[in-house]
Amino acid sequence: MPDPEELRAQYEQAERLVREAHRAAEEAATRTVPPRGWSVPGEEPHANAFADLGQLTALVESLRGVVPPELARRLADALRELLIAIRAVLDWYIARLEPSDRPEPEVQDIPVE
Repeated sequence: MPDPEELRAQYEQAERLVREAHRAAEEAATRTVPPRGWSVPGEEPHANAFADLGQLTALVESLRGVVPPELARRLADALRELLIAIRAVLDWYIARLEPSDRPEPEVQDIPVE
């Protein structure tokens, strides 16, 4: 059977650790992020060209039952055209990234002695 004094000391230590963890969590929650985040000086943030696409589709979905059917159809057509244009840009970039039809360079084994 464990000693009651030892159990009490372990309990008090556990309570102290919990209080310290809560204090550290509260400090972390109140810490403010700098205006440019935690970026490294001289590092430019990358522009995300498609950041608002999700918001645009959410807008179209929310307007679906509110706007007249003709306007909803026009919005859906405009969104479809936008997605086709994005697809064309992606296809163009993918084509640039693919290897060309150049012949493989001739490789020769050199014996090492």
